[in-house]
Amino acid sequence: MAASQTKWQNVERAATAAAHAKEISDLKNQITQLAEAANCGRAQLETALALKKKPASFTPIRPKNDSESEAVAFAVASDWHVEETVDPRAVNGLNEFSLEIADARIEQFFRSVVRLTEISRHGTKIDTLVLAMLGDAMTGYIHEELQESNGLSPTQTVLWLIQRIKRGLAYLKADGGFERIIIPCSYGNHGRTTKKPRNSTGAANSYEWMMYHILADACPYAEWQIADGYHNYLDLYGKTIRLHHGDNIAYQGGVGGITISVEKAIASWNKARVADLDVFGHHHTQQQNPKWIANGSLIGYGAYSLAIKAPFEPPQQTFFLFDSKRGRTITAPIHLT
Repeated sequence: MAASQTKWQNVERAATAAAHAKEISDLKNQITQLAEAANCGRAQLETALALKKKPASFTPIRPKNDSESEAVAFAVASDWHVEETVDPRAVNGLNEFSLEIADARIEQFFRSVVRLTEISRHGTKIDTLVLAMLGDAMTGYIHEELQESNGLSPTQTVLWLIQRIKRGLAYLKADGGFERIIIPCSYGNHGRTTKKPRNSTGAANSYEWMMYHILADACPYAEWQIADGYHNYLDLYGKTIRLHHGDNIAYQGGVGGITISVEKAIASWNKARVADLDVFGHHHTQQQNPKWIANGSLIGYGAYSLAIKAPFEPPQQTFFLFDSKRGRTITAPIHLT
């Protein structure tokens, strides 16, 4: 009886010891998980603080020599919609778009910026490039059908874009002959994480805003000015340039195109802060007058364009010079076909 009792006591002690060992192991795992969570939270806090520390604006551009002709080259990049698919059968053969075509057009865009700058240098000194990235580089999932037709998810698109833009910026730095590359950035209405657009928290809910900050860390040789709000302002030779995506210009169609809507919007914004030139995209329409420039698109004509009865326009972006004495002078399309 005593031997049997001792045996069961040993079994009980072994079971108790095993239970205690499991509890200790579980506690160690919980401590490890808490430590990892704390480290993750610390990293997120450090990232947020780093973003807050980024300069809000670049050093204004001033003429180097009043006796010489001098200008800034200005390239506008917006409305790429790289992961969206355009089936030529859906637009009567007028256009075709895929990731492969987007890749080729992006490369052509950067090469054309250098080529147009070199041509312009025959008449004036150009040391500075302003590359305005004005949003809708991606299409996102803002409509249900895009989840079926897009070539990549939003997160995949961000990674895809970062590689192509880094490659393009490296080319501008190596072959463009620029002393300064200034990149003002505005987020668009497509690359958002929310179903509906946000006003006060638009930047915080934008894949593109995040992408710009990643690129700024990866390409510190450029001067980045990433807008946290709708408008982004530059000081060029004492003139004020206002940049934005363009989706806050309420155009609902009509004879005369976007002109009246743009003029009304600019008149309202100028009551708060006067700008000498507005530059924007969104409407996939390359158009200009002395007070503003509307950019075209890299994707070109699509099924949505056909549905809203938009006029046909080939894929194109915008290049112009801003002269130190005369303001905007040469304005040219960047053809992407």
